[in-house]
Amino acid sequence: MRTQKIYHTKDLKTHRGFTLVETLVAISILLLSVTGPLTIASRSLISAIFARDQITAFYLAQEATELIRNHRDNNSLAGESNWTLGLEACFDVNGCIVDPLTGAFSVCPAEGCSVLTRHTTDGLYSYTTGANWESTRFTRTIHATTVNSSEFSVSVAISWNSGPLSKSFTIQENFLDW
Repeated sequence: MRTQKIYHTKDLKTHRGFTLVETLVAISILLLSVTGPLTIASRSLISAIFARDQITAFYLAQEATELIRNHRDNNSLAGESNWTLGLEACFDVNGCIVDPLTGAFSVCPAEGCSVLTRHTTDGLYSYTTGANWESTRFTRTIHATTVNSSEFSVSVAISWNSGPLSKSFTIQENFLDW
């Protein structure tokens, strides 16, 4: 009697693996599901940084107008006949800067006003240099124009660089001789 050997072959349909195309599709879906939230987080961070810079610019501009108002008020309270005394630098064509620590106004050079510095410990902004003072990206320029004998207009421009883009913010306020 002859014995016949029986060879069992595996059914290929039940034991097949992932093909290269299926693997690429799965990886693509995984990448898309991860990329979306990361893009949203990245854009949110950029928007938060821009908002922080814009708020800082607004407060720096407001600070300059408050310093001018204080100077005008001090002139009036001291009985000065020239109520714009000490603000002459701001009527210059190049504009001026005001140092909040000293209250001094100075004319900007023709190439533009210098950048503000920030104290690393207490966060004050100024034009002071030296230990614990770091340069910021904010430049503040003040321009004053005479409207009439009892009024002048002040324009405060803050500019800064945010990556490759230049941003700016300007406020304007009129001051009266009271």
